[in-house]
Amino acid sequence: MQTATKVRKQFLLDPDKITMVRKITHAATDTEAINKALDMIIANEKIQKALAAVKGKGKIDDVFGRVSA
Repeated sequence: MQTATKVRKQFLLDPDKITMVRKITHAATDTEAINKALDMIIANEKIQKALAAVKGKGKIDDVFGRVSA
């Protein structure tokens, strides 16, 4: 298994948002919470692209109006 390269970054972030993300993701640390949030955003983008690719094909209805392509 390949290990991902890590980089150190400095950000000014809202502590209330980090606390909320930690609760939502059940993360033990701020770093873990941020990584999980980034993973969710990346996964969501892949889902959106997949939905856009099949939009109009077959009987899939965009009942929530979330896909715009």
